[in-house]
Amino acid sequence: MKAIQFIFRYINYFFKAKNHHSVQSPFVFQLVTKVINKKLKEKDCIEIEKLRKELCKSEIDINITDFGAGSNINKSNKRKVKDVAKNSAKSSKFGQLLYRIIDFYNPKNILELGTSLGVSSCYLAKSNGNSNVFTLEGCPETAKIAKENFEKLGIKNINLIVGNFKDTFDETLNKMDSLDLAFIDGNHQEKATIEYFNNCLEKSNNNTIFVFDDIHWSEGMENAWKHIQNHPKTSTTIDLFFVGIVFIKSELTKEHFTIRF
Repeated sequence: MKAIQFIFRYINYFFKAKNHHSVQSPFVFQLVTKVINKKLKEKDCIEIEKLRKELCKSEIDINITDFGAGSNINKSNKRKVKDVAKNSAKSSKFGQLLYRIIDFYNPKNILELGTSLGVSSCYLAKSNGNSNVFTLEGCPETAKIAKENFEKLGIKNINLIVGNFKDTFDETLNKMDSLDLAFIDGNHQEKATIEYFNNCLEKSNNNTIFVFDDIHWSEGMENAWKHIQNHPKTSTTIDLFFVGIVFIKSELTKEHFTIRF
């Protein structure tokens, strides 16, 4: 039933989504043409995708500790690394989108909720070696593999924090002077997602960017997305179906765009 509902959500998105020709906002037009639709073949991205292929072949069994909503695909706590890589890690398409966002807007302090095996973390960190990436993961065994992956790619600007988000989120946020980009990809539940957004706003600045994963994953996540869109501090939002991008720039008009991606 959930799968059918998800398909209907995507069909609804598909018919609503527009391309750059329909965008009147100069800010969003630039975002779509120079970031969202930009094609690149960076060496960094090739290295990360090589790592992904290795993970997708790994037969190693790990025990998953999941404090969030869990997986719709595999409910077992014991999984093979290759299954986690295939089902939990963001696809190359969205990993490279994160890379381009960092490359274009140059955020310094980045927070990621949900490290998993570290693939998206690599995209966040590799795009700008001068940035500081703080990534939170609840599962010790996936975090261990993520750390090995960071070392394998020679990444030095990632701070990996392991533990329940209830214990690590506020503590990590308090250590940051300012938050320039937040990638929310953990605990896919309505209440938690809204709380993460509200707490991150306390450390945000006018140029802070929020990227939310799986905004149409469930009815609860859609409710959270609507709440975030309607928040007084939110100015412009971009719905790409699998992810949502939020800007809080005060000089922008409050508008919501559904863009085909």
